[in-house]
Amino acid sequence: MKSIVLICLSFLLIACINPEVKHKHNKSVLVVMAHPDDETWVSGTLAKLIDVGLTIVPIYITSGDRGTDRSGKGLSASFLAQEREIEALNAAKILGLSSPIFLRFPDGKVKSHVTAVSSKLELLKSQYNPLMTLTFDPLGITGNKDHQVASNITSKVFDNKVIYFSISETRANKFTEYAKNNGIDFKIKYPISDDAVIRKVDTADFSKHRVETMKQHKTQFVPQFIAVFSKFIEKQTQEEFVITDNETVKLFDKYISK
Repeated sequence: MKSIVLICLSFLLIACINPEVKHKHNKSVLVVMAHPDDETWVSGTLAKLIDVGLTIVPIYITSGDRGTDRSGKGLSASFLAQEREIEALNAAKILGLSSPIFLRFPDGKVKSHVTAVSSKLELLKSQYNPLMTLTFDPLGITGNKDHQVASNITSKVFDNKVIYFSISETRANKFTEYAKNNGIDFKIKYPISDDAVIRKVDTADFSKHRVETMKQHKTQFVPQFIAVFSKFIEKQTQEEFVITDNETVKLFDKYISK
């Protein structure tokens, strides 16, 4: 009996550390992002997918060490990166995500580490055997180079069977209008045409999750900006996606329609 137990424990240990052991009956969704706080673009949909029983695994390629600290603490470099990782952990708790995976590549320099990032994602793909994978659309919404490279790498690693979160011109213009009315100059650099949107997900039931998630990123979002976002999502409850693979569209529909 003891030998059987030892064999079983050995198998479980191998399953945990061996990337070739895949998760059967998997309901994992990988979300590949460039920086902590990027999940705010898609937080409502993530909360919705969790609500229907999926497991969401956030992956941050960098920890945002080159970003600006808007919290007033004056953090920079590794100190800012550490704080942003804590913020991402807190945001994950709000949404019910799995513990984030931090790859810790240099912020702003992902393009110089494409091969290494790809290898890391290949390993995670093998470990999780994800049901679905999400990332930024190819232009990265804001035009951030790391967003764009993250999208490109993810597309290649996951054979274009990817769900791209984006924002349409109509919604982007609405947000700019809300921001302007509240004294904030903010414009989304690369929205997509309304016709390019393949799926819209109504996240009205998860508005509180979305606002609370943004609040966790104190180094990135000042209270005035969060107030604008809160007003915006009261009226603009949908999040928008581009999907190029038909089977992935069908799979996404299966869960967002529940």
